Amino acid sequence: MSGTNKDDEYQAPQWVQDESNPDIPGVPQEVSRKQRIILTVTLVVVFPFCLWAGWFEFGRAQSGNWRAWVYTFEWPFFGAIAIYLWRRLINGDMPKIPRPDLEALAKEAEQAEKEKG
Repeated sequence: MSGTNKDDEYQAPQWVQDESNPDIPGVPQEVSRKQRIILTVTLVVVFPFCLWAGWFEFGRAQSGNWRAWVYTFEWPFFGAIAIYLWRRLINGDMPKIPRPDLEALAKEAEQAEKEKG
């Protein structure tokens, strides 16, 4: 480890650097018809539920439950997050989930074992 640079050791993987680099345009992924239907049905169920839950908590807050005031505003906020995520996912802005290079990780582990022993 003495030969490696600390900046290189704690650097983010390349895919993370590429995602956060504004000079590299992100390529939107295609969303299938099935995915669009599932996302839309989920939004149609979740958003009204969040509004109803906020209204329900508002009623509880008016009857004297002080903690319900927090939930009165929290549930509609969750509904707004649902709309934000729905729009983002429908437009193909899917988060990238990296697949690890198992061979490289195995070689790295073997090399670390050799350095220890």
